[in-house]
Amino acid sequence: MTQARLHLTDRHVLRGLMTWAPAGGSLDIRKLADAVGVSKSKIGALLSGERPSVTEEVAERICAVLDVRRDALFFEPLPAPAGAGSNPKGGANREHERAVAADEVRGSHELGEHDGPVGAYRRRP
Repeated sequence: MTQARLHLTDRHVLRGLMTWAPAGGSLDIRKLADAVGVSKSKIGALLSGERPSVTEEVAERICAVLDVRRDALFFEPLPAPAGAGSNPKGGANREHERAVAADEVRGSHELGEHDGPVGAYRRRP
């Protein structure tokens, strides 16, 4: 089973907290990565938004180094609804194909087509 991942709320907030680090100075990517125990490319990916999620353990260590609550930097995403984005029969394109195929069996009056002239629209009194 995979570990739960927490998403970064805003990369600009993380960058700001790195600028105003609790020790009195600023932390660059390398210093934060060393303090947390991850690679500097992981911190760089967080800051760029390329990979905005981390495990709970890494999130806790980042928050401990920056002296903030976990809620200030990370959130747990809501689970996707059952079946969302996982239509085994071809997804939205397949739904469109079924709708077009159903049009062939419908009468022309259901599709908005008609044989006679179009009368003027008049509003009921």
